[in-house]
Amino acid sequence: MVVAVIGIGLTVSRRAADPVCSKISIIIKDSLQRQYVTPLELQQQLQQAGLWQIGEPLSKISCQAIEQNLLTHPMLRRVQCYELHRGELRIVVRQRQPVMLVKGDEHYYLDSDRKLMPVRASVSTPVPVVSGRIGKQQATGEMYDFVVWLSANRFWRDKVHTIRVVNPKMVELVDDTNHYTIILGSLDGSRERLTDLQKLYEEGFEQLNTGYPPYKQIDLQYSNQIIGRK
Repeated sequence: MVVAVIGIGLTVSRRAADPVCSKISIIIKDSLQRQYVTPLELQQQLQQAGLWQIGEPLSKISCQAIEQNLLTHPMLRRVQCYELHRGELRIVVRQRQPVMLVKGDEHYYLDSDRKLMPVRASVSTPVPVVSGRIGKQQATGEMYDFVVWLSANRFWRDKVHTIRVVNPKMVELVDDTNHYTIILGSLDGSRERLTDLQKLYEEGFEQLNTGYPPYKQIDLQYSNQIIGRK
């Protein structure tokens, strides 16, 4: 009789110590800022990998395996999986953030970690577009740094959304409404030249009713010179 009671106690103890997974919830932490992926899409990815294990003992479920699997998704930047009370698993993900869109021989985004990010229909966040003859080395290097500066600049980020690369030493900026083109030339010293042009805007162009220069082209290739062409 005593032995039977001990046996029942051990069985109950094992069950209590090894609960089953009752629920898996997926939270997209930055879904208000961007919606590149859905919880259903991530659930399907885990199901295909055999990692959607509702009803399985928690001891047989690896949060590390779930995190590693989801990090292969091209739209995700971070994944955290952990266990809550009552056998629930929670998966919290953050999406990648595009910084610029490159349209050269290949089309791709560069994200906030300077890494290539595929183009897909769900990515609708407006970012500067860089087109023309641009390779990955220039895109992830000096062009990336320039676009980050441009996007952070309160004056220029609303005026310029398109950048054309004629060749690595000849870069052009296009006004958002295509009223004119800024011939920037090399990116070396470009920030200083654009700062000089900003002063001209504020001291001269803003006095015009149109609000933009009365030129088709503004040439900034040369230091301390701003050349307008009609």
